[in-house]
Amino acid sequence: MHDVRLDHPRGGPAIVTGATLLVGAGEVVVIVGAAGVGTSRLVAAALGEHAAATGTITMLGHDVGKLRRSSLRLLRRRIGIVPQDLCLLDDRSAQLNVIMPLEIDGVPRSISLVRAAECLARVGLESEASLPLDCLPPSARQRVAVARALVRDPELVIADHPTSLQDAAGAELVCGAIAEAARAGAACILLGRDPALRVIAEREGWRQLALVGGLLRPLGEVLLDGKTIEELLVDLVSVPLRAPAAAASAEHAIPNLIQFPAAAGGVA
Repeated sequence: MHDVRLDHPRGGPAIVTGATLLVGAGEVVVIVGAAGVGTSRLVAAALGEHAAATGTITMLGHDVGKLRRSSLRLLRRRIGIVPQDLCLLDDRSAQLNVIMPLEIDGVPRSISLVRAAECLARVGLESEASLPLDCLPPSARQRVAVARALVRDPELVIADHPTSLQDAAGAELVCGAIAEAARAGAACILLGRDPALRVIAEREGWRQLALVGGLLRPLGEVLLDGKTIEELLVDLVSVPLRAPAAAASAEHAIPNLIQFPAAAGGVA
């Protein structure tokens, strides 16, 4: 993203201004933001669902603002997406949900089932593969969505709050699977604000960003004023920023809710 501005859908001040971000192959970036600050629209813009008012968004070498819908659909086959609402099919088993992207690609069922089993094992669901989705708890469903996002061995992963339904052990499984994708060369953007995700990001040395007052900034530039980051995330829009020079020790900032047409299932 370069100097991206996103206008509010109902008018008024822009909800995102001057957003610039470069995520390279093999890198994991975590973006935090309070509800309603514009993270979801920023992600939707990255996926070509909403046009940026100014600036450019390039994914895998393509300017998404110049692509036709058919070209965007083809580009998304190279991207693993974990939408916040999961977009799973309740009448399918966990395994059959995971193979959906491969079915779209025309991969033979015998190969698809092996790949799905591998991805489900990464998120600790090998024993639940054959279970109907409506038999699984929300945390397991979320991990099914993560497995589905990774089954194509994507070049880019965009995961919206992928640990929001997890306990500490589940968050480790999710982040471990995404870290494995990054080691294989995928660029990964994780959107979320739960403490478990940030603890893992800190431990792994992942870059952490925040969307504050419409600006995308390193999380270390947020002025805490004696509060915890959890307290500040309640109303991150109003939090002041440190001067850039004072944030030299902190490295790292970006989006939230992705909306997909129901027919797309979050995978097309």
